[in-house]
Amino acid sequence: MREFIKTHRTYLILLIAAGSIVYFNTLWNGMFWDDNDFILNNQYVQDFTVEKFFSENVIAGAGFHSNYWRPMLLIVFSGAYQIWGGWTAGYHMINMAVHIANGLLLFYLVFLLFKSRPLAFLTSLIFLIHPVTVEAVSYANSLGDPLSVFLMLGAIILYSKGQRALPLICFALALMIKETAIILPALILLIEFLPHQDEINAESNTSTAQNSLSHRVRELIKKILPYILIACGYIALRATVLNFGGTFNLYEGDTAFSSHLATRIFTFFRIFTTYLAILVWPHNLHMERSVDIATSFVSPSVIIGAVLITLLVILAFFMRKKIPTVWFGSVWFLVGLAPTSNIAVPINGLLYEHWLYLPLAGFSMAAIAAAYACIQRKPLLTKPLYAILCIILIGYAIQSIRRNGEWHDAITLYTQTLRFAPGSYRVNNNLGMAYAETGRDTDAIAAYNRAIAIDPTISVAYYNRGNLYRDRARQEEAIASYQAAIQHDPKFIFAARSLASIYLKEKNYRAALPYLETLREYDLGDENITHLIQNLREKIEKSSQQANP
Repeated sequence: MREFIKTHRTYLILLIAAGSIVYFNTLWNGMFWDDNDFILNNQYVQDFTVEKFFSENVIAGAGFHSNYWRPMLLIVFSGAYQIWGGWTAGYHMINMAVHIANGLLLFYLVFLLFKSRPLAFLTSLIFLIHPVTVEAVSYANSLGDPLSVFLMLGAIILYSKGQRALPLICFALALMIKETAIILPALILLIEFLPHQDEINAESNTSTAQNSLSHRVRELIKKILPYILIACGYIALRATVLNFGGTFNLYEGDTAFSSHLATRIFTFFRIFTTYLAILVWPHNLHMERSVDIATSFVSPSVIIGAVLITLLVILAFFMRKKIPTVWFGSVWFLVGLAPTSNIAVPINGLLYEHWLYLPLAGFSMAAIAAAYACIQRKPLLTKPLYAILCIILIGYAIQSIRRNGEWHDAITLYTQTLRFAPGSYRVNNNLGMAYAETGRDTDAIAAYNRAIAIDPTISVAYYNRGNLYRDRARQEEAIASYQAAIQHDPKFIFAARSLASIYLKEKNYRAALPYLETLREYDLGDENITHLIQNLREKIEKSSQQANP
């Protein structure tokens, strides 16, 4: 490794410089949205309650429920919190450092496999500065993406160098950071199917029998079986003791999308075209992308996506021995998309830019390898292609720096997002909360009202609007908003708790009682609430007796 660093020092310094320049302005960004539930308001993270990290869902420490289990990610967040508390720059520094480290590991991996320094450098450079990575790096809570990829790249490198135990440890840790690491065995298999690996395997065998297909299959099974066992163990745990509800269907119930495999496949075909488009031309990036669910194959966008995937698979198949770098990058790209495709497991989203973090590495490799293949066939294209590449790289860097600025604070991000997704309930609601925190009450109420107009059946915006009215001593309006929240969701205990608190302060025990009953029914049967209800009933009865002797 020391010799490698010495030999490639200039390239490594350039990669570090590129990543630092592009992401330096994130150090002034704030923390908001899920950063609060995962870190700043998470009691388990603040107290470093490690046993809770492994036994409860990822945001249980903030008093909320999630289907995700990411104990190692919480350990990293908690370790950071013990060092610098709520200092936001520290969390962004971690994200930036891990992202740059991933660029260096990718450089090492590509060079290790293909012995091409230009291919390794340009693949890593695109990966480091491409604007689609911003969502995974600028947002503190998205550390799960770069950190899991760091361990996955480390595992692949260690495996390529003949290690057997360490890659397995990396795999287990990566799974406890983010679920998408489940595809690591498939990426490791790519190493085994590289053309030069075929030659190595043939040379290592001493007899014709050993060179047989059956022998090769047995050897592959022996190598990959430990990874499969770890993956199966993880799945078994998530299906049983670590199933916090909807592990394999985050829609928490059957819908037209979650119930029909064909619908999910057609929808992924449609999404695939969008992914390719923003990878090639990453403009108008935003975090609240929507896509219509495709219920039929007979749709232009679905057909185009299916054709593109088919062509990519055919290209990869024929390129395996002719241009293995194109094959390797293309298959990496497709495998990287698999866990967020919704095909195997319906998840709580259809399309996010940060889901391209790992696939981008394969896409970059295939694109650069294809460009080099063109240069080898037609050397006259060398200067034009390099000129185009320089323009693209400069454009990517500028766009990433600008995009980092859009993640500077909650109001800036949500306002920018609403330019592209004005009909987003959650972004309007989150913008309302951001306005409320800065004292912009009129803007906050307008944002909450927009969210309510988008979907009047969701209780959250009513509740948040009620909190604003309550904090500004507008009690009647607060009560009306809380009651509207409960009307649309009788189990919405947060509004019930707030109403009970208001009426108890006013000593209006009769009005408080039904909301306390709601809390007792849905809030885990708190014994204190039971005692309080009994006391209130006694007071109400005593008051009635005094009023009617």
